[in-house]
Amino acid sequence: MGTKKKIEVVATRYQCRHCAHSYDWHSKALDGHLILCRCPYKMEGGKYCIFLSDPTCEHFILRKDDGKEEESAE
Repeated sequence: MGTKKKIEVVATRYQCRHCAHSYDWHSKALDGHLILCRCPYKMEGGKYCIFLSDPTCEHFILRKDDGKEEESAE
């Protein structure tokens, strides 16, 4: 009988919402916070959206505004 592979879950402190590379925050959830963004390093150079709650990648740079929602230009 084979043994199961143990999957190590690495807990990261930061998410994509904390990265300076994330842009175009959009799609509000039912409670009003934004859930999607784009990244120039993920999903074919920002062609597709990613979740703001995704774990960070190797290109992570800490955002200066501490991951607050971007102000809209309305």
